Amino acid sequence: MLYLPEPLLTLDSLCQLNHVDPPLARQDIAEVDEEIQRYHRLAILQQQDGTFLLQGDELDRRLCLLHWLRRALRVSPVFIEGHFTPALRQHLQARQIEKLLYNERNLQALIEHCAGRLQRNFSPRDRLFLQLFMQYSLCHTRQASFSARQQLWLENKAERLAAQEVIQHWQRRCRFAPDASEIDFYTLLFSMIHAPSPGRLSHQGERELMEQTQRLMARFQSLSGMRFSNEQGLCSQLYTHLAQALDRCHFLIGIDNSLSEEVIRLYPRLLRTTRSAVETFENHYGIRFSAEEMGLIAVIFGSWLMQESALQEKQVLLLTGDEAALEKELEQQLRELTLLPLNIKYLSTCDFQRYGAPKGVTLVVSPYAAPLPLYSPPFIHAELPLTAHQQQRIRLLLES
Repeated sequence: MLYLPEPLLTLDSLCQLNHVDPPLARQDIAEVDEEIQRYHRLAILQQQDGTFLLQGDELDRRLCLLHWLRRALRVSPVFIEGHFTPALRQHLQARQIEKLLYNERNLQALIEHCAGRLQRNFSPRDRLFLQLFMQYSLCHTRQASFSARQQLWLENKAERLAAQEVIQHWQRRCRFAPDASEIDFYTLLFSMIHAPSPGRLSHQGERELMEQTQRLMARFQSLSGMRFSNEQGLCSQLYTHLAQALDRCHFLIGIDNSLSEEVIRLYPRLLRTTRSAVETFENHYGIRFSAEEMGLIAVIFGSWLMQESALQEKQVLLLTGDEAALEKELEQQLRELTLLPLNIKYLSTCDFQRYGAPKGVTLVVSPYAAPLPLYSPPFIHAELPLTAHQQQRIRLLLES
């Protein structure tokens, strides 16, 4: 609703739309404001007359709309059909844009032409999304601006020619035609709604990315001393992910950070190895991945180390006593020993002596001297720092 020129969004109209009372509507606005600040550097401002406006750079505004319009078409198509689409159509009529330009049938023909040019099959939902975004573009005179570095990135993309043909088509037929800088934006738009796969590498940029993906995998294996059981499967997933991550990085698009915090805590060696492996890739493209992006790449590597093998997440039992800081330090050292996922559980020394280890435990580690029950998995009494022999034995148990 913040993207529609009329009617302007107010607290009352939001309450009526969502059938909620003002306190809940204010909470909704605050949560949306926090989220779009984190991911898109945008803010929601309330003016003196009570209307809400979206404040921020035009490129950030459009990238935010790109994300949330696609999501709305997936989770709330009735809202789009009942509120968003009619408002766009009314504004186009008010601006006296030629109906032939924003007519749904003609826009779908233009989208079909782009699909052929890109050699892609747009899903019905993406076709509707592109139609709505094109109508939105024709409604607005504000142009997105790009840095020289961003322009260079977009000039070398496979989507460039299709974007040029869209804008040139409008320029020939519309007195309110978008500026030529819109070619940059539509290049990015076509790129961001596409999940590329390595099945058909027809563009130089795609072949280059495949080569860099393969080099990244080789470097990770060299640094880790481990081999992937299914290199082709990993390469396919990693190629797709990196293509999208490069766009996010070039245009400062944020992603959820909860996973990266987990990766830092649970998989320090995996993350450290990933950072070292990715450095050459970053240098090649002249970018630096955020901690969130690096965490996702680390998770991909970690998951494929486990794929199609007998390896399962190992259950490690850490015995506890009266020195919590020592136990935490020991857990951290255990996680530093392997790139593979570990499920570390805590059990008091007394309960271990009384009941033994739970079923499925691969290894018991204790910073305290403790007599063993009648049956126990491999047991290591670990005094910090771990000795080289203990590290080797623990790694063997966890990675075998």
